[in-house]
Amino acid sequence: MLFGLTLFSGCAAGPRLESVLAPGQPGVTLTDAGIRFTVLPNSWSAYPSDLPSHYTPVEIKIENMRGDELQIRYEDFFALDDGNRQYRAVPPGEVARAVSGAPIPSGPTRGPRATLLAGPWYPYWPRYWGPHYDPYYGPYTPWWYADPYSYPYAWPRPAARDVLTLGLRDGRLLPGASVHGFLYFQQATARGNLLTLSWTPRLSSGAPLATFSAQFRIVR
Repeated sequence: MLFGLTLFSGCAAGPRLESVLAPGQPGVTLTDAGIRFTVLPNSWSAYPSDLPSHYTPVEIKIENMRGDELQIRYEDFFALDDGNRQYRAVPPGEVARAVSGAPIPSGPTRGPRATLLAGPWYPYWPRYWGPHYDPYYGPYTPWWYADPYSYPYAWPRPAARDVLTLGLRDGRLLPGASVHGFLYFQQATARGNLLTLSWTPRLSSGAPLATFSAQFRIVR
C-alpha cells in the first residue's frame, strides 16, 4: 500500500487529530488496489460550529480508479481508540436529528413561518424577506445582504442543513468516479490518546477488499 500526503485547510473546535506518520500534515491519502482514500480529520468549519463537541466529523474522499463498481456503506467505516473502544460512523440523517432535536422534514416547508429576529416576530418566506412593498428594497438598500446567514440579525440557519448536505453519501461508486463528504463518529476523541480510522471497501457483489487504516494522535 502506498502512503501519500495531501494538503488541505480547515478548522474544527475541540480535540484535534494529528497524523502519526506525518504530524505536520492535515491530510493523509492511502492508495491501494485502484482506490485512493483521503482522510482529513480537522476540516469541519460549517454549521453548527460546535459539532465536534458532540461528534467527530472526518472529511473523506474516495476515488475509484478500478474498472468495476464499489459499494460505499456507513457500516464499513469505523474508528478504534487505544483502549479498544470502537466507534461507528453515524448516518448524516441520524446526526441531523440529534443536532436539531427534532425530526428532519422530508419535503419543503409550505407557507411562511415566524421566527425571532433580534426583537419582535416577523413572518418570512425561506431564503428572502417578504413580502416587501418598498420600491427601494434590493441590493442598494442598507438592509440587503448577499448572505443572510452571515449577518447576526438575519434568520437562523437550520441547524441540520450543513450536516446533511456535507455528509458522505452511501451507495454505488462507478468506475472512474469519486465521492466526497463528512463521516460523523460518536465522540471518538472523547477518550484515549490514539485513534485509528478504517474503511473496508466492497465490490458491487459485496466481496471485501483490503482495509485502509490511518492512525492519528488525539491532541487536546
